[in-house]
Formats: sequence, structure tokens, C-alpha cells
Amino acid sequence: MTAPPTYKSLLRNREFSGLFAAHTVSILGDVLTKIALSVLVYDRTGSSLTAALAFALGFVPQILTAAFLSSLVDRLPARRVMLVGDIARMACVLLMTIPGTPIWALLALVTVSGALTPAFRAARQTMLPEIVGMQSYALARSMFSGTIQIGQTLGFGLGGLLLLLVTPRTALFIDAASFAVATTVVFLTVQARPATASAHKDNAGVVRATWNGNREILATPLLRRLLLLQWLPTALVVMPEGLAAPYAQALGAGPTAVGLLLAAPATGTALGEAVIARFLGTHRRAAGVPALLALATLPLVGFAFEPTLPVALALLLLSGAGTAYALPLDQAFIENTPLHLRGRAMTLAGTGSITTQGIALTAGGLLAEWISAPWVFAIGGVSALMAAAATGRSRPWRPQPVSPTDRFVPAADETATHDPTPTQ
Repeated sequence: MTAPPTYKSLLRNREFSGLFAAHTVSILGDVLTKIALSVLVYDRTGSSLTAALAFALGFVPQILTAAFLSSLVDRLPARRVMLVGDIARMACVLLMTIPGTPIWALLALVTVSGALTPAFRAARQTMLPEIVGMQSYALARSMFSGTIQIGQTLGFGLGGLLLLLVTPRTALFIDAASFAVATTVVFLTVQARPATASAHKDNAGVVRATWNGNREILATPLLRRLLLLQWLPTALVVMPEGLAAPYAQALGAGPTAVGLLLAAPATGTALGEAVIARFLGTHRRAAGVPALLALATLPLVGFAFEPTLPVALALLLLSGAGTAYALPLDQAFIENTPLHLRGRAMTLAGTGSITTQGIALTAGGLLAEWISAPWVFAIGGVSALMAAAATGRSRPWRPQPVSPTDRFVPAADETATHDPTPTQ
């Protein structure tokens, strides 16, 4: 019987620790770019719409990548995709620092950089089970997710403070340096592996292969249910987050309250994922999905009673902790996706999550034009619970038999010196 994985055992894995360090640096750099570019564009144009567009274009192009180019993640070695992606994004940021760059060129560079992000992310995720093994996958995944939650929460605040000390152009130089550091770390610590589709013959072009792969994934009932169960309830749970400012104003609180309302669910998610990944085994995590879904959705119903700020923060913290239900679903999704489709699958999963959350946030803002913010929170919770009940009727999170030809072979089985983490 092997000992359960721990954070310490993961960080002793040289490849994982390098991948995690590069991820952390990249997250902080991405956040800094979004803030600096928005300020730079606003300073030059005086247009709030253009500044918002500069921020949004970091996300929107990800849909195009998932729709047309994600087959490249399967056809090319993951390490190469990560290295090329970071170098290309660094080049985009450096071009943004050139004095006098036209606004249209800045927006184009943001678009290109944003389009590269999902390929980079998917390449890292397809490599992760091979580096740590499936027994340690959930714990490793929770570390990456927690870094995103905490990095974005703290990063926007720290980035704003940094811009009080340096110019937006200097901040962009700092971001370019972060990409250089991340690229160097990945190059030195992560070993090269063949592409996931290297043994799968496919003569279709990149776009057709992407469409065919996405169609195959969405046509598979189990994979489709796992995606919908990750996308819909989560999007509806985060729907009220766009109303943090109006809700704080309704409570008679200031900007600090807005930050707290945004930080509470992110903190809850990071804590929830850390707890279930560290202390629950695979089967217990899967068995806990219904309870976690209830925890994610029901606290929001309490906003119908217009709670005070401390109670509201507690409810959002609990709801955020419940969104850890996505962790066992993510593991089930990657375990049951054929090896040659995993790059496309992870790109589709990430892009679908961003898209549905963007739509839900917009819907929440529109709904708030007609009813009070607390009731939008409550409606989000009820809708999320209904979506979970509809998409989770077949309990797709239950362990499924996986074909031996599609099962990941952890890197530890092939090169034990690279992975000290015990595997089953």
C-alpha cells in the first residue's frame, strides 16, 4: 500500500516543481499585463470602451483557438508548445512597449497573445498526469488552480500598487521578463516527450482535425456530461461576482468591501480544492461531488435575505469551497478522454469554462438592471443547483473503466528517477 501524495512529495519532483514555478510566474505576469495595458490604452485614448476592449481581448481569442487550432496541442510535443507559446507571448509584450505603437496594433498584439494562452495551458495539463501520475493528479491540479485564484486576487491589487511606482510601459517590461523566466525554467526542468497523437494517424488539416476532435469529444455522452457539469453550475455560481461593486454600495461599504467580496469565493475555491485533494482519495472525492455541488449553490440562496457584509463574505467563502466539485470531474474527464484527443479536450474544457462564465457575468449584469443585486445572487444559486441536477443525473463523476490503450502511463513507470511521487 503506497503512501498518499503530499505537497512536499510533489515539490520534490523536479519536473513538477519547475512547471509549477513557471506557472506561478506566468500568472502574475499575465495579471500585470492586463492592468498595465488597460491603463496605457486609457491614458492614450481617454476611452473607457477601448480600455475595456484591451482587457477583454486577452480572453475572447481563446474561443478561436479552441475552434480552429487546438489539434496542434495533440500533434506537437507539449514541452515545445509551452516554450514556443511563452516566447511568442513575450515577443508580443515587448512589441507593446515600443513608443508610439498605434492603438490598433496594441489591440492586435493582445489578441495574438490571448489566442496563444489556451494552447499553452492545455499543453501543460496534458503533460501533468505523465509527470506526477494519476494518483497525484488531483493534488497537483489543485496547486495550479489555487495559484490562479490567489494570483488573480492578489495580483490585481498588487499590480495596481506597482503602477503607482512605475509606468505602464515599465510594467510591460517586467511582464516580458516573467515570460523569459518561465521559458528558461521549463527548458531546464521539463523533459521532452512525444506528442499525444504521435501514434494516431490523421491526415486532416489543422482546422479540420480540430473540428473533428471537438465533435468526437462532444458526441461522447460521458465526456459531454462531464464538460457541461463543470461549465454550467460554475458559471451560474460566479454570475453574481460582477455585482460586487453595486452590492457593496447597497451595504453602504467602500472599495475595500468590493475587494473582499471578490476575494472570498476565490479563497474558498483554493481552500476547498486543497482540502479535498490532500485528504480525500479518488473514490471519496468522486462520492463527495453531490455534497460539494450543494455547498457551491445553496449558500447563494441566502442572499435573498440581504445579509450583512460579514455574513455575505462567509456565504461566498462556502460557495467558493463547494466549487472544488470540479476537481474530481476534471480528473474523470482527462482519464476518460482518448490519448490522441487530450490536447483538444483540455483546450475545449478551459475555453468553454471561460466562455460560459463570461456569458453568465453579462447575464447577471443585465438581470441587475431589473432586480436587486442580492436577488441576482440567489437566482444564480438556484439556477446552478438546477443545472447541476439536470446535467448530473447519470452521475458521470463515478469511476469508469478505461481502455488500456487510452490510459496514461505515468512517467514514473518509465523513468523512476524523474518522479519520486508514489503511484498506484
